[in-house]
Amino acid sequence: MTIWSLVPIKSFKRPKSRLNDILSLDERRSLVRKMLSDVIKVQQNTKAFTEHLIVTEDEEVIRFAKKLGCKSLLQKKPGLNQGVKEGVSYSMSNGAKSIFIMHGDIPGVDQASIFSIINAHNELLINNVAAVTLLPDTIGAGTNCMICTPPNAIKFRYGIDSCSYHLEEAGQVKVKIKIHKANKLSADIDVRQDLDDFLTERKYLNLEGYLNS
Repeated sequence: MTIWSLVPIKSFKRPKSRLNDILSLDERRSLVRKMLSDVIKVQQNTKAFTEHLIVTEDEEVIRFAKKLGCKSLLQKKPGLNQGVKEGVSYSMSNGAKSIFIMHGDIPGVDQASIFSIINAHNELLINNVAAVTLLPDTIGAGTNCMICTPPNAIKFRYGIDSCSYHLEEAGQVKVKIKIHKANKLSADIDVRQDLDDFLTERKYLNLEGYLNS
């Protein structure tokens, strides 16, 4: 399976605004860069992907992607769904048969979790030409990770309650879809409790400890 990794990230300019009550702008920027680096490095170490593509609205992210050894794409139009759409179109024009979409704020990701969702998706493809494997966030509302075969199998509906919308989209076009669970892919960092839980789980004394790891 020719599968591309796609990581959408809007910008480094004013990231993670819901953390601005506990972190300075510089700290939030450093956190986002570190999480993105960790996500990409784990993905690269799996050697499961033909290419790694970061799609963004920010030219600074484009430069950062180059340092990570990734392809990058500067969106023509703003918005998460638009970015994913453009990234999917680019990947397909360059030979991608499947797309692995994962957000860049899931620092707990490990290789085993990535292989678990890829294996689940491969099983789904045994009896289906088109399929989507979806991994929700911790509360089951957002879409943290998704594999689509073909990459444009469904319309992307990221945003509030995106998990339900993606299920709905798959139903409308009669594409087989499966919910997959993996704890280390479900926990993203959006609010203070998310960050506290992650630092505690990884036994970091504070944010600085993680940033310097």
